[in-house]
Amino acid sequence: MARATDLPIYRQAYELLLLVTRLTQQYPRGYRQGLARDICAEAQGVVKHIFQANCTADKIPIIEQLREQLETLQLMLRVSKDLHLISAGQFGSTVALTDSVGKQASGWLKFARNRA
Repeated sequence: MARATDLPIYRQAYELLLLVTRLTQQYPRGYRQGLARDICAEAQGVVKHIFQANCTADKIPIIEQLREQLETLQLMLRVSKDLHLISAGQFGSTVALTDSVGKQASGWLKFARNRA
């Protein structure tokens, strides 16, 4: 088993976490305690689920939770764009990373289901 930090999905998710952390620091005060905090928590959860899935034998439920958390994160980032808290370009950067992590998670889930 490879270390979680060596996995491409982990590196992409960590890059996403860094990006959303930087972006949410720029949110107006009224959004920092709610939406920004929730976005950072969801991004941290994505990274956490990757680590957990890598460490367990039954990966399927954890990867499914990872995919659900990723969808929630994408929704919150879309709300941020629609509220003009982040620019379209910044949103595009987050979409590229969330799509990459999502595709890798889907592949990992398919592999895990085939092995089960």
